[in-house]
Parts: sequence; structure tokens; C-alpha cells
Amino acid sequence: MDKIVVFETYYNPIEANIIKSRLMDSGVQCFLSDENMITINPLYTQALGGIKLHLFEKDVNTARSILQDEDVQIALGEATVDVPESQNNDIQSDHVCPNCGSSNVGYVQATKKRFSILTMIVSILLLVYPFAAKKTNHCFDCGYEFE
Repeated sequence: MDKIVVFETYYNPIEANIIKSRLMDSGVQCFLSDENMITINPLYTQALGGIKLHLFEKDVNTARSILQDEDVQIALGEATVDVPESQNNDIQSDHVCPNCGSSNVGYVQATKKRFSILTMIVSILLLVYPFAAKKTNHCFDCGYEFE
């Protein structure tokens, strides 16, 4: 019997479903866990550790090669356009952590300095949870936040 492993973790349900669909279309059996809970209440994302993509241990290398091939191409509906290497490097440089160099970066709700002063004052006066939170680029490997 094959062992099921967590292949990757995602903090965006749409991205997780796109990756799952690409793998399923390529014949790799996989499934998502914690997707419904995070879709219903996005505040649970950090507590649950994101949406986990599970697949068989024997399919890990196949999945990596499929996703690496997909990184060089941008899908536009049914048509696929090859991106020249010079443009591809420019696209990826925007999504690299300046602190550790990791590409495991996402544009998410800030964990540090989340609320502006005005939001804090209004929420204290109305006795409600702050309603507007800042978003920033967050590295999921080292925890560094940057613009």
C-alpha cells in the first residue's frame, strides 16, 4: 500500500485548486485537505497551516516535474504561450524574499503592523474587531514581510 504525503501547502484556495487540477489532468491522483474550513473562514488559515495538497509518495517526483514545466508557461484559456527566459526571470524576481531568497512568498494579510491607527481608533470606539487589515508580501519560510 502506498504512503500518502503532504506535497505542498497553499494559503490561497484558488491556487491550490489550480495546482490540483493540473496534477489530476496529468494523471497524478491527489486531494486537498482543510480547503473547506479555510474557504468558509479565512482567519483560520494560519491556525490550520494552510490548504494541504496530498498525493502518493511514488508520485512526488512526477508532480514536481509537471509543476516545473508549468512554471515556464503561462496558460491563457486553451492557448499556451511560451515566455522567453529573460521575461521569466523578471516575473519570478518579484516573488522572491529579499531576506532569505525563498520563492515561497505570498501577498497575504500582514501578521505584523496589520491595522492602521485610524482603523484601531474606530474599532475601539465602536467596540468591534478592526475591519480593515493591511496586506503585504509574506515569506512563509522565514516569516519576513516586505512591500
